[in-house]
Amino acid sequence: MTMNTVEHRRSGLMAQTCGRRVETTPVRLLRIQAETLIRCRELQARVASPLIFALSTALKLLCIDVPNGLDHDELVVVADSQKTRRRIVGVRCIYWSYPMRFVHLDGIVCVAPDTTWLMYARRSELESLVLLGDAFMRRDRDQRWMPLRDFRDSCHTIHEQIRKTGRRMPAGTAQLRRALVLMKENTDSVRESELRLMLLSYGLPMPQVNPQLDIKKMPGQANANIRRKLFLDLAYPEYKVAVEYDGKYHAGNWEEDVRRRMILEDAGWVCVNATWSDMRTDSERRAFAASVASRLERQSGRKHAVSGPISLRRLASRLMRRMKRAEDSGGSDVEEARACS
Repeated sequence: MTMNTVEHRRSGLMAQTCGRRVETTPVRLLRIQAETLIRCRELQARVASPLIFALSTALKLLCIDVPNGLDHDELVVVADSQKTRRRIVGVRCIYWSYPMRFVHLDGIVCVAPDTTWLMYARRSELESLVLLGDAFMRRDRDQRWMPLRDFRDSCHTIHEQIRKTGRRMPAGTAQLRRALVLMKENTDSVRESELRLMLLSYGLPMPQVNPQLDIKKMPGQANANIRRKLFLDLAYPEYKVAVEYDGKYHAGNWEEDVRRRMILEDAGWVCVNATWSDMRTDSERRAFAASVASRLERQSGRKHAVSGPISLRRLASRLMRRMKRAEDSGGSDVEEARACS
């Protein structure tokens, strides 16, 4: 029997799906790591002396979610002196003469996450530093490198080592202090972190990050004795207002998202969902912040005005002053101020 091999015309939706599959974050990070590892091995095989990979290359090797502002396709290596700087076609070589921590990975050496964060301070925007710091402290244990307290201690240790040598601190040290008060543990994605910073910039209170809710169904509902544990992207538990980011992953989980929202609403919660389009322009960001503020007013009976947007630098300075006052007063106010930041 002769087979007709003529390609049949596809519908518009079928054409859109060809070659487009939504990867989960862990799968995407592992794929990027494997691709980067191959490139690093090929480069190392061409060079006689050992290379130390840095910046975005190191982040990809360590399966860390790289914010768009820091993501570069070129391989990056680091030298500890001007004399050892390399000139390799297609490779960027940076100079770093301060203490470095390393990670060894299948014959490849790269800079550790905390040192990489310090390296970025002099060449990155404050928002990118916060997003990267959040990525080191993901809620997913497989993506998590360290808690915030250990992160602060590690950076402090490196700075103390520099002070003991009598050298000036690296450029961008003040920027790092600002980033530390804006960073949060237990985030799930870069978009969630961007959403949190956006709400703060428009004068809204600091939301909790990925709080776990233990919700019991209301009497009279089916399976009323069943409890559900839910994690919310961002939330104001005292007002029962949740703010969720709907990315590509949610497109294939529509039924679960509807069920989840019904459970929240049955428990008295109000949910505000953000998409990428809500964060594109100043007017769209302000409109979304106003939408969250109106829910907070409705749930609390108190006015929540939208202002700004205030820069992250000013916002960080404000939070640092609040923490300083708490430290000066002593007592448990210090931890409370840290939580608010």
